Amino acid sequence: MDLLETAYQKALEVLRQCATPLGFKASALAANAARDTSGGTPASRGYPQIWARDAPITSLGALVSGEPELVNAAKASLETLGAFQSELGMIPLNVDTRTHTITTENAGAVDANLWFVLGHYAYFRATGDTGFLRENWTRLRQAVLWLRYQDMNGCGLLEIPEAADWADLYAVRYNTLYDNALYHGALKVMSFLAGELKSSGTDYAALAEDVKYKINLLLWLGRPWDGKGFGEQLETLKKLRLEWFLLYQNTATLTERPYYLSWAGFREFGHNFDGFGNMLAILLGVSDLQKTERIFDYVHAVGANQPFPLKAFYPPIYPGERDWRDYYRSRNLNLPEQYHNGGIWPFLGGFYVAALAHKGKLEQAEEQLTLLAEASRLGRTREWEFNEWIHGRSGRAMGYPLQAWSAGMYVFAYRFLRGEGRGLLPLGG
Repeated sequence: MDLLETAYQKALEVLRQCATPLGFKASALAANAARDTSGGTPASRGYPQIWARDAPITSLGALVSGEPELVNAAKASLETLGAFQSELGMIPLNVDTRTHTITTENAGAVDANLWFVLGHYAYFRATGDTGFLRENWTRLRQAVLWLRYQDMNGCGLLEIPEAADWADLYAVRYNTLYDNALYHGALKVMSFLAGELKSSGTDYAALAEDVKYKINLLLWLGRPWDGKGFGEQLETLKKLRLEWFLLYQNTATLTERPYYLSWAGFREFGHNFDGFGNMLAILLGVSDLQKTERIFDYVHAVGANQPFPLKAFYPPIYPGERDWRDYYRSRNLNLPEQYHNGGIWPFLGGFYVAALAHKGKLEQAEEQLTLLAEASRLGRTREWEFNEWIHGRSGRAMGYPLQAWSAGMYVFAYRFLRGEGRGLLPLGG
């Protein structure tokens, strides 16, 4: 059995261990202490919760595997999360499998709703279960309505508080790339699902196109911009109430970037490369071919995919820089080259492989899948730990082992490269 196939079988073993009657817990290990993913984390600790982002991402691999036990766990994850939806439509960040309650220390995050919607789409596309979709249609509409209320200035994009999404120990904020790329995808799938149910009302397709247009308007800096000069771009932003970060900036700092900015806010912007956000922009159709080529070239040139794919944000932020936060030192976690701050996340490597394959770069995708298999084989106490994250410089495993989304996204990438599972995401052209 070759390396890629061995990694695939090992990943399925991890998914089976993470499957519970309530859905996919984030780690196959039992948790006996508070969350601590520092280098000194005991190997006996894990995540016993159904996380609203981890479980749907894990489910991409589970659903493409076709294994009934794993498909059922994907469905159970959505049922568990939906059962705890708030009166206003918010999906909880996680539900503890031990107590069947929301973990209060992590009460909410914007991307919980986004992945909840996309998780339902993936499950429907894999199973064709119209009955389950119809049962949950009201929850889905409420989840999207809650998201629309996160547009505080009526510009059409989501405004995200600092550290209120998957990068929960990192200073992205306001009009973020990651959340708004997901928002575009969630609105697209709502349009599709509404059509399947013959449900009328909100024009989700028009909202999705509006989000796509404004991401490209606000977060991509390049020449030419839709054939317009900078002055025309600025005037368009002003008319659309997206003047926050361009109108008063010293434009000398806002020259071309070979990738989407990670965020834009009031008179400031994020210049670091957001690996997750840019891969989602490619996969979900926010990025056109020219932009996609520049993104891939950048990843290769700076080694954001080395020693393994993919670094969460690059380059790392150091003490004294504008976006350094003292909370990065919490549990020794988000220091440079670690965790979100330049650390490598294997599950993101799965999205990177899928993005390469989606754009026809099959040889590169195969090379990166091989690196992802090597990353999956790493361990702090044994081989094939499918670790949570890896140090960006040393290439050594740092987080919890037997991580569900690390295993799930390896399975998804492995099958995606072979032309399977492409209907589970609302892929763009």
